[in-house]
Amino acid sequence: MVNRSLRPVCERALYRSISLPWHPCRSLRLLETFLLRPDLALLVWHLEIDHGCRYPFPPDEVSAVLQPVALKAIRLVKNIQSLSLDGVWIWKPEMAKFREAIFNLKLARLEVPFINDPHTERFCVIDVFDDDGQAGRWNGPTENWGGDLGNEIRRLLQAQPLLEEFKLSAMAISSTTMTSLRANLKATDVPSLKSLQASPYVAMPFLRVAPRLESLNLMRTSWNDALLSEMEINSVTIKASIRCITIAVLQSPLGRKWFWDNMAKVFSLFPNTEQLTVKINPLTLGRSVTSANYYFNAV
Repeated sequence: MVNRSLRPVCERALYRSISLPWHPCRSLRLLETFLLRPDLALLVWHLEIDHGCRYPFPPDEVSAVLQPVALKAIRLVKNIQSLSLDGVWIWKPEMAKFREAIFNLKLARLEVPFINDPHTERFCVIDVFDDDGQAGRWNGPTENWGGDLGNEIRRLLQAQPLLEEFKLSAMAISSTTMTSLRANLKATDVPSLKSLQASPYVAMPFLRVAPRLESLNLMRTSWNDALLSEMEINSVTIKASIRCITIAVLQSPLGRKWFWDNMAKVFSLFPNTEQLTVKINPLTLGRSVTSANYYFNAV
């Protein structure tokens, strides 16, 4: 920037909200900038970066570079209120210092777009792209970890009493983690929570203990009678408070058919809804597109 008088104004606008998902190298350069210019770090209100955990060439090398830089940089963004960051730092023992640095932030919004649940006993193969558009595949190995991810998520929530919006990973959350959350999550863990994004099964423990919840985004899953029954039981506490609801219909024919046949029952779970969004995957996919009229008629 040539004009010195305009530079501070432009910096405030540019650095207030920063989103760099799927770009670990750019994220690294941004964090290095914060180390050189701590004053810029203080301007950040929203930050979305890729910590290198989804990076395929290979992930450990990028993470090894990012972690020490990220630790120093995250301590500088003292005015941040909204953070989006891959969630392996929530539980990995070697990231304890980074975890504590995030615990010390005062967040109103937190998104964990990728968590890599260590209790999931499978290999995860994902097609991803680096910053230059080069394709690669990342094999996520099963983690040998003796902890409890549910308790680690609770520790994170307990450290953020001002948190109003929590978006949890769309990736698979293990039954072990869900069981832990069901058994241990308390109202004191989420005293300010107003907005939640999660799969219905992961959301249910929150529905029982978050009476201030107003917005609910139920991510894609296969609805059935058992799930509806569980939702009816667990949503009693927040049944009347929900004003905004988003439901993603799974693409599988079986899941779609059940949902359309029982749509009225699902919507009746939250009778005071003022804004309703139903996401139908085939309408937004390039292949196997179903005529929109079918869904409009169903609604």
